[in-house]
Parts: sequence; structure tokens; C-alpha cells
Amino acid sequence: MAEKEQESHKKKREKPKRIWKVFSKSYLFLFVLFLIMFTMRATIIILQVFVPAMSQDFFMTSGDFAIIFTIYTFSGAITSFFVGPIAERVGYKSTIFSGMFFFTIATSVSTFATAFWVIALAQGIAGFSAALFGPATVAFSGDFFPENKQSSVIGFIMSSFYVASILAVPINAFIGELLSWRWAIAIMAILSGVILLLIVLIIPPKKQPKISSSEMEKEQEFDDRKREKPHKLKYYQKMKAVLTQKYALGAFFITLFQRGGLFAMTAILSDWLLIKFGKEASISGLILMGAGIAALISNAFFSWLADKKAGKKSIILFGTALTGLWIGVFALLSFNFGLAIFGVIFLNFLGGISMGSYNAYIANIDAKSKNITVALNNSFGQISQALAVAIIAKVIYKQTGNYTYAGFAAAAFYLIAFILMLFFIKKDKNMNNYSNNLSQTN
Repeated sequence: MAEKEQESHKKKREKPKRIWKVFSKSYLFLFVLFLIMFTMRATIIILQVFVPAMSQDFFMTSGDFAIIFTIYTFSGAITSFFVGPIAERVGYKSTIFSGMFFFTIATSVSTFATAFWVIALAQGIAGFSAALFGPATVAFSGDFFPENKQSSVIGFIMSSFYVASILAVPINAFIGELLSWRWAIAIMAILSGVILLLIVLIIPPKKQPKISSSEMEKEQEFDDRKREKPHKLKYYQKMKAVLTQKYALGAFFITLFQRGGLFAMTAILSDWLLIKFGKEASISGLILMGAGIAALISNAFFSWLADKKAGKKSIILFGTALTGLWIGVFALLSFNFGLAIFGVIFLNFLGGISMGSYNAYIANIDAKSKNITVALNNSFGQISQALAVAIIAKVIYKQTGNYTYAGFAAAAFYLIAFILMLFFIKKDKNMNNYSNNLSQTN
């Protein structure tokens, strides 16, 4: 009897230690991946917010200065076409660290730049850097966590984009009034340096197998697990294998039409609110904070739902269809400023529904080439944003001045994406197993 009591007390003492080890191995690692993506997104938002002030310092118009974002976009898009096989050869940790290292340098250079060509070059390096660590971060999470948790895991990582939009606006406004845009960018450079240290200390080495669902709940050393060495292929062979894969190629074209619509509508939001309702840019910033919170909530809930019951395909189709419908009509229904606020916030809520599930789906199209698939998808996403801004913002909205027409164009983009999804989005394997088990139970 005494021996049983001693054993019981021993287990109780070991339990807190075991829980801490599980936390440090899985969730702390996940939080670092979140911070990596947060830093990338927040830095871009800071630059966008301070375009008027920065353009004055460089004696340029805001429109001319904004070319730095085009440089960033195309630098990232081009790099993504080549970075996938590199990451799979050298490992995720090395790729993420290298990308964040160059991103820290680029952000630091932007802080002290006194000539436009310097900051333009820095943003080109930043785009290159983001293309290194961005896709690798998503692919790493998809390669590490179990498939039945990946919508939630990747949804959490991608929610960093929404958190960045929520936090960046008020913090930037405060720093801009108190100091200057250089201090705001300097803070992001310091944060990037801190994350470099966290990458070294917390992210596990490259040879890591996928953690199982049971391992999420028990103690096990990362370094004790080995992965089979993948069959080595040449660069063009790996690219060809992915690009000739039906579902991968279909997903890339889905991204080409899906990613840019909401991005372009957000880019011209401030101008629409100013022209139609006479509201300044600071008001649109507050609206975007609310939109970010709404998207964060929907992303978290529907990512969980995709893992637990509905499956990725159902959530992706559901979110895309609703977003496409609402983006085409909400401006038309905005008879007053209150309805406009509701329309923008609800649009972003709908846009957040499929974000986690879609990124998790992309990461699992080709289990042997996760980083190549995610990197190529990132290229198509960057191109999508550039095309959408060129067509929706620069042509349709600039020529007509009608936000509703821009919404119709964005809805057309979503319609094409939805049709492609019907043919090229595979049903979840775990949902097939769930359906079979349910039918057997009945």
C-alpha cells in the first residue's frame, strides 16, 4: 500500500515537468513560427503606414515612393521560384535563419537610408529574405505537426498577419507622432534580431519527423527521432515533379485568382472612404483594426472546425464562396458610413474562414516536396496581388472612381477561383476515414 502511494506521489511530481517539456517542444516552437510571420507582415504594414512621411523625406510623391512595394513583391515572387529545393536540401531551420538574417539587415538599412535607391535596394533584399523564411515556416509546420491538426496549427501561424494589422496601426500612430518613421522601422529591426536568437535556441534541427497526435500529449525528445533520407533529385526534376502534379498546378492557379481580390480592395479602401464619406486615413486604419480582429476570430474557429469535423475542402469552398459574394455587393449596399464599416469588417471575417485550411491544404499537396509547393504557391500569390492591384485598383477604380465596380471585378476573381476549387481541391483523407467509421457505427 505504501509503495503505491509513493508511486502516485512520484507521478504527481513528474507531471508538471512533463507538461513543461511538451509545451517547450511543440507550442513554444509554434509561437516562434508565429513571431516570424508576424514580423514580416508588421514591417510591411509599418512601411505602408508611413509612405506619406517617408516620401516627403525623400522628396518624392507618395505614388512614386510606393514603387518600393512593387520591388519587394517581385523580388519575393522571383526568389520563391528557386528557393524550394534549396530549403529541402539545407533544412528548414537553416533556411528560416538565413532569411531572417538578411531580413534584419534589410530592415536595419531601411532605418538609416538617406537616398531612395538605398531603401529600394533594401526592400528588394527584404522581399528576397521573406521568400526564404515565409514558405519554409509554413512548410515546416506542415511537415512537423500531424495532419489532423494542421488547419489549426497553420491557421494560428497565418493569424499573425491579422495580429500585425491590429497592433501595427495604433503603435505606429503613437510612434509617428512621438518620434518618426525611422524609429518604427528600427523597432522592427530589433525584433527581427531577437527572433534570430529564438530561431537558434528553439527551432529544432532539420532532420525531424512528423510529430504524431499522441506525441503532442507525451514526453519525447526531438533529437531522438530520425527521418528517412529523401531520394535526392536535381532542381529541375523536383520543380517538374511539382508543376506536372495535377492538384498542385490547379492550386497555384486558384491562388492566382483568389489571393489578390481582397488585397486590392483593401489597398483602395482609404480612398473610397475619403471620397464617399469624407473620412480620413486614420479612420480607415481603425476600421482595418476591427477587420483584423474579425478575421482572426473566423480563422481560429473555422481552422479548428476543419480539423475536427468539416474537413479542409468544405471550409475552403464555404469561405471562398461567401467572400466572393460579399465582396461584390457590400459596397453597393453601403448606403451610409455605418453600413460601410460593417461591410468591410464582415468581408474580412469571411476572408478569414478559409485562410488556415487553404494554407494547410497547400502544405500537404505533395508530402515529398512541401517547401517547393509552398514556395511556388507564394510566387503565384505575389503575382496575384500585383495583378489585382494593377487591374482592380490602377485601371478599374482609377478610371471609374467606383468602388462597387472594383468589387465586381474582385468577385469575378473569386468566382474563377471557386470554379477551379471544385475540380482541383482534394477531399481530406482523414475525413474519408471519419465518414467510413461513421457509416460502420450506424
